[in-house]
Order: sequence, then C-alpha cells, then structure tokens
Amino acid sequence: MKVFSDLADYNKYLNLATPLHPLMDSRVCKQAIPNFPQSSSEIQVNLFKISLKKNFTGDINYGNNKYYTENGLMLFSEPGQVVSWDSLTFWDGYAFVFHPDLIKKNPIASKVNQYKYFSYEINDALFMTAEEEETITWLFTKIHYELAENKVNANINIILSLLNVVLTYADLFYERQFKEKSTNAVSVISKIKSLLQQHYSDLSKPVKNIPTVSSVAEELHLSSNYLTDLVRAETGKSTINLIHEFVIEQAEILLLQTDLNISDVAYQLGFTNVPYFSRFFKKIKGISPSEVRNPRKG
Repeated sequence: MKVFSDLADYNKYLNLATPLHPLMDSRVCKQAIPNFPQSSSEIQVNLFKISLKKNFTGDINYGNNKYYTENGLMLFSEPGQVVSWDSLTFWDGYAFVFHPDLIKKNPIASKVNQYKYFSYEINDALFMTAEEEETITWLFTKIHYELAENKVNANINIILSLLNVVLTYADLFYERQFKEKSTNAVSVISKIKSLLQQHYSDLSKPVKNIPTVSSVAEELHLSSNYLTDLVRAETGKSTINLIHEFVIEQAEILLLQTDLNISDVAYQLGFTNVPYFSRFFKKIKGISPSEVRNPRKG
C-alpha cells in the first residue's frame, strides 16, 4: 500500500499541479477531478483533508466501508486514514488539504484534536442544509482565493482563521444532524439494544465475547466516535455505558433465574476473568453478584 506524507507527492499521484503552498493546497473539484486516476487501490494519506462535495455521484471506500450518495456533503479525514475509489465521477465543490505541520504551532491544533469528526468514517458524512452549504462554500472560496492569489506568500493567519470558522460551523452542523437523526430516524438506541439482544439471545450457552463499542459500530456501519456522539445526543450517556448496563441486566437474569454459580454466569456472558466480572458488576450495581443472589436481610 502506498503511503503519502508529503503534499507534493500526493498531488503527483492524483495528477495534480504542485501544491499552491508547501504545507497546504486548495482545489476546485470541477477542475481537479478530471485529472484524478479513475480508480485507486488502497492508499494511506498522512494529511488532513476537508472536502465540500456537491452533486456527488460514485463509490468511495474508507477502510472496509463503501458509500454512495448524490447529496451535497462534507467529509473530514485525519492523517493515517486509508482510502480507495472506483469509477470516479464528477462533483462540484472544494477540497482543502494540509500537512499537520501547518497547525502545530497554532491554537487550532488542540481544537482539531477535540473535533472527533476527523476520525469519522465516510458513512458519517455531514449532510448540510442549503443554508449551511452556502455558508461553507463562502468560507472555502475565501481560503481558495487567498492561496491561489498569493501561493507560498499566502497569509497563514487568515487561512487558519477561516479554517477555524469552518470547523466551528461543522461542529454546530453535526449537532443539528445528530438531533435530526435522533428525532426522525429509527432510534440509534433501539438499534443498539436490538444488536445486544441478538448477541445474548440464548443465555443457555456462553457467548464468545462481550460486545464492544467498535463491534456495535461496525454492525451499524458507523465509526465508533460518530456512534458515541449520536448516543450522547439521544441519551446523555456513552455507548459503552449502554452496553455495560445491558450486560449487567443479563447477569442479573442469570443470577436470579438460574442455579449457575458466579463463575459460570461470568463465562456465559463472555467474561474470561471472574474477579474482573465481580468488580465490573459491583461498580455498576453497587453490590456484588453474590449479594444479588443472596441479599442481606434487614
């Protein structure tokens, strides 16, 4: 797999001109896309990338996920992400790509670390309203103009200030998207509980493992971070808390409705370490498994 850590090398692979600046580049998609290879095997890109895509049609693979859309959207990727594509077609919009060194000495670096959407998958794209798209388009236009006009002499402070506004708006727009998904779509909590119920559908035999945030997210075709943000928007809790609460409910059922000893209950639920199971149970319930089965009489 090819790995790109240098912006000029990455542009060369995409059949694009030399970057407008050694640490960053802005692309008008209608102009850049015709030069792209029509397909690409997996490549790792160690750069930040923010894309505004309009009238997009095609398949993109991020990791093991494939995504298809004809809607306007924003995508964010952080260094280290793997991408491939097939049968690339045209879209409008902008892409801003920058090296991590661009922001290392700027306060925006800590903000980027806080914005979890940089680690979201393609399935977790930000779908904007017409008004939101207009706002982001204006900001991308300003970034592109500054770079295109001044290239290596571009005012980095201006560009980083505009980038900061883009990221702040994106965070706000994602909050709107989370609320809409919680209200209009099938509840993500219902989907999680359905998966957990399926995992523990037969308590008469042990399961191989305890569900994790990543395994649940994979089943729902979402990234772990995006799933957790959806759950928090809907419940105020984290995904791992939901999973743990469900597992403990199953433990209580086995403790109260069967004669299995505590070790067998632990193994039945996917725990391989009995002392850990007991500590885990007491941390959540406030009492030990043995106290559930044999409550002290007042």
